[in-house]
Amino acid sequence: MDRELLQTRVRRSVVISLVLTGVFLYVFVGAVAAQNPIVVENGQPGTSGWMIPFSSTATDSQGQIKGYASATSVNKGENITFYVSVQPAQSYVIDIYRMGWYQGLGGRLMQHIGSLNGSPQPICPTDATTGEIECNWAPAYILNTQTSWTSGVYLAQLTNSQGFQNYIEFVLRDDSRVAALLYQQPVTTYQAYNDYPFDNQTGKSLYAFNSYGATTVSGGANAVKVSFDRPYHGDGTGNKWGQTFFIWEFPFVRWMEKSGYDVTYATDIDTHTNGGMLLNYLGILSVGHDEYWSRPMYDAFIAARDAGVNLGFFSANRSEWQTRLESSSIGVSNRVVVCYRNAPLDPITDPTLKTVEWRDPPLNRPEQTLAGVQFVNQTLWTPQTGGYYPYVVANSGNWVYAGTGFEDGDSVPGIVGYEADRWFSQYPSPPVVSGTYTLLSNSPFTTSANTSDFSNASVYQAPSGAWVFAAGTIGWSWALDNFGGHNVLDTRIQQTTTNVLNRFVNPASNFAIAASPSSQTVTAGGARSYSVAISPTGGFSGQVTLSVSGLPSGANGSFSPNPASSSATLSVTTSTSTLAGTYTLTISGVSGGLTHSTTVALVVNGPPDFLLSASPSSQTVTQGGTTTYNVTITAIGGFVGQVT
Repeated sequence: MDRELLQTRVRRSVVISLVLTGVFLYVFVGAVAAQNPIVVENGQPGTSGWMIPFSSTATDSQGQIKGYASATSVNKGENITFYVSVQPAQSYVIDIYRMGWYQGLGGRLMQHIGSLNGSPQPICPTDATTGEIECNWAPAYILNTQTSWTSGVYLAQLTNSQGFQNYIEFVLRDDSRVAALLYQQPVTTYQAYNDYPFDNQTGKSLYAFNSYGATTVSGGANAVKVSFDRPYHGDGTGNKWGQTFFIWEFPFVRWMEKSGYDVTYATDIDTHTNGGMLLNYLGILSVGHDEYWSRPMYDAFIAARDAGVNLGFFSANRSEWQTRLESSSIGVSNRVVVCYRNAPLDPITDPTLKTVEWRDPPLNRPEQTLAGVQFVNQTLWTPQTGGYYPYVVANSGNWVYAGTGFEDGDSVPGIVGYEADRWFSQYPSPPVVSGTYTLLSNSPFTTSANTSDFSNASVYQAPSGAWVFAAGTIGWSWALDNFGGHNVLDTRIQQTTTNVLNRFVNPASNFAIAASPSSQTVTAGGARSYSVAISPTGGFSGQVTLSVSGLPSGANGSFSPNPASSSATLSVTTSTSTLAGTYTLTISGVSGGLTHSTTVALVVNGPPDFLLSASPSSQTVTQGGTTTYNVTITAIGGFVGQVT
């Protein structure tokens, strides 16, 4: 969204984002294995040396030291190239840090590199049509990541001999290991707001409010394409406009790793290129501000949910805009984020790839059909609120709030903002198990347009058994950990988050059912069968009672065995009176309080019969003469008999 007050509203966050505060209440997660890589890693000595003081931060306009990486993520053991510009020419060093809890210090020094010789790199040209700024600097250093390093968010801290500093950020994946949870870093959203170089003259993002220079095809100064082949503005993480790992994500990561959850990390670019990887995890986490999604990203999340993978959206304004990813000018895939925000302006002809809001035509895929709620508005910044409003609890009896002590109407100050979601009655709801869709909050706030609105958190269970939680606010993580000094730490929100993640990593005993083939064709009076598979999850070992509905008149169905524990056969028998047509059969399974269903098609053709026709329709003959007619017999429904 176009955020007129964004700079003002994040200024407080930017100033305090590098203030490391004290420890917070440890949340014991008994269900998580005591020794996993995250627990072991965070037992290593930590340091606060990764922090860059404001006075030492290199600026975009001066360019004392800036850099970017060849990829947003790499698998551990792979190389990643850094492109660094140093102005004026001088030596510099690189320190590689992994970010986490580490005794509350927030980082661990993994490698020191240097001294290296640095020099100025060329000014990054701007495409006159799209506004894309792509640097194409010469490589400065190739980092060989180590297989012993733990997956996570990493910072390469650049320091020149004059003491100026900046970051290059990347994610280290572990493609050889599947953890319980996958944390997805929203780098496309970082890039959408990135207006490097932030010099008030030439920098461009996807937004008009922080873009400068010549008008582009967008009709304003903002770009319609932004490149990863350039530094992030400010400290190198995009902190100037608040779209940075430090503001909303780092408090969550600190709390999550302190709590001992088994997690690996990737970026949304990885989801774009390999969405099938989501199916390997018990839960996927999207935190903070995750606004820009490509179609493969959206499809991958839908597929994961429908395959039983839990989704945690500790965020708001997620998946608002469709984007496309394009190659760089030298042919490197997925280095350019494309978003025209206008269907007629977007030159692509495929309507399903138009870069507009997901809820709007021609896409018509409202975000709440996935997350349960969707973006409503930006909250109004005032000196009293700081742009963040109280979270007001609803439906406190839901399992999400177990052990919190919350009652309906209780509130948690200062965590709803700076953007919020809610449920919209005019848009479709997600597919849910009956009775599970619940609005968990109803939090009034004043919008940036000075109108009244409200935010909803939500939870539901999909027919696959997956749980989907949405916080309805970007600021949720501020109640988990006090990094940034927001002082809204809340043990009840910590417990709520624990309940959600524990449900993800320790799924309740359950089952899913599937049937094959998906369609059968039968002649009226005949019979067909379907194979029904029962798949247990979470240690389920019960018996499932099966039933079928939607059968046409004159047909009946039976299961063998019934009840069943792993598989059964549905036999459907029709009668000669069964009318021809296509019927949707719903196969349901019940075990205790658990109910799941699937559907198959039954195509009925009429019973065997024949039609007679003769031609011509009329003949003229003289009295006493003869004539002939051609008689045609047409078989129906597989008729093969003789006609007398």
